[in-house]
Amino acid sequence: MKRFSNLLTKVLAIAMTVFAFQGAAVLHAGETVEAKEPKPPAVEAPPGLRIHGLLQLEFSDKYITPRGLVVENQGLVFQPLLLIFWNLYASETGFLNDITLTTGVWNSWHTRKSGVDPGEWNEIDPIVGLTFKFAKAFQFDAFYTAFVSQTDSYDTSTNLDLRLTYYDTFIPGFSINPFVEFFYDIDNIPVFFGAQNSWYFVLGINPTFQAGPVKIELPTSVNLVASDFYLRADGSDGGSGAAVFTTQLRASVPISFIPPSYGHWTFYAGVQYYHFNNDGLLDGNEILGAANSRDENLVQFHGGIRIFF
Repeated sequence: MKRFSNLLTKVLAIAMTVFAFQGAAVLHAGETVEAKEPKPPAVEAPPGLRIHGLLQLEFSDKYITPRGLVVENQGLVFQPLLLIFWNLYASETGFLNDITLTTGVWNSWHTRKSGVDPGEWNEIDPIVGLTFKFAKAFQFDAFYTAFVSQTDSYDTSTNLDLRLTYYDTFIPGFSINPFVEFFYDIDNIPVFFGAQNSWYFVLGINPTFQAGPVKIELPTSVNLVASDFYLRADGSDGGSGAAVFTTQLRASVPISFIPPSYGHWTFYAGVQYYHFNNDGLLDGNEILGAANSRDENLVQFHGGIRIFF
């Protein structure tokens, strides 16, 4: 109960901070949404509605964080995500096109018990952030998240994630969608990371091709870390530079037999490759204790259903 009480306090504080920031942003003329697959599907929303939701039910053979930590690679991993989108501003004219507040929660459930206090429910992450769409093709996301261990493996950590994406439209049916991202540890980072208030950049693209009803994506990125973002087993810095390279082949197709009045349903599946190039990261994976945890090259299979309503 104490852990949930602390979590509720943090979530309320985060929400109040974001609403204050949202008010300041509107006063100064506006500015975007995402988070663990944060951008809502490109579907036409019913007219007049200003609140929408996304429920994603994902199954995978591994839990690998965007920072390259292999939390689980045995058994089945189930990671449901729920996001609620609150449209605050929308305009077809002018520089600023949209402001959306996103609130949500992400979970990770594993068939294999693990952690300091072993259990199937491994993690819960509350999410809150703002998305600004501007100049018809740009999107800026500012998200505040908390990583909450349900197995008492680490203290709750909080993080700021900023991302700028350009959605190109030069070739009909095909786009590259380059982006740059900045991730900043605020407090209570897990012991296998490095110094508090450390950071990393992400440079990436998400080539997307529409082949009839099937959408093919090839999201590819590299993480560029500060020298103290990861710690070696002996306590020294893990080193700076390119730490995680990942690329993925993902296909999604609408589930057309479900009426739109029940939401827009999509099935997706993908295979993702990771290459780890940081001694501190490899030492951290060894501390986590998953099988073959020092592997520099990993492949992950995942798939699931998204429901946009």
